[in-house]
Amino acid sequence: MQPVIFGKEKLETYGGTVFEKPRIFRDPVLVDQNGKALSKQFFIGKWTLVFFGFTYCPDICPTTLGMLNKFYGELQKKGEENGVQVLMVSVDPARDTPDKMRDYVAYFNPAFTGATGEYMDLIRFTTDLNAGFTKVPTEGNDYLVEHSGNITLINPRGDYHGFFRPPFDAQRLHLAFSSVKAQYERDYGK
Repeated sequence: MQPVIFGKEKLETYGGTVFEKPRIFRDPVLVDQNGKALSKQFFIGKWTLVFFGFTYCPDICPTTLGMLNKFYGELQKKGEENGVQVLMVSVDPARDTPDKMRDYVAYFNPAFTGATGEYMDLIRFTTDLNAGFTKVPTEGNDYLVEHSGNITLINPRGDYHGFFRPPFDAQRLHLAFSSVKAQYERDYGK
């Protein structure tokens, strides 16, 4: 069955926003969970759902990654997981090493990719994708990181295509994503 292409208003009721013209972003300077450079080439040829967070996050990150795992399960049930990848980018480079990112994302789904980078490189990348973050001191020398809860959507050409806002539900995200993907294929081809 062909996915329904939502109009702008209906897509927004599902938490989705798509830009009239996808936005180009600079080549990121990131390191993936295996310690290898993660450049813009990572995004080419696949839809990428990017979530910014950190492994010490008490609530938003584990909840969102758990939901993304259910979303990915929806794709797998329908045989649609090929051509879709999930990337969590840590905004806490002081504590989130590539090894820590690998273990953290694998806990939610071994198909997910984790990445991190130097602080200024993360600032640049999050700025390009409209996803801010800031360190917030807590008791003692500890801290949390406030960050965007959106899921950024990168299209297979490697352009910033839009985003999904919380609150999230795996089935609703699947319907919204399927709509965006169908519209993209209609407008740009596969």
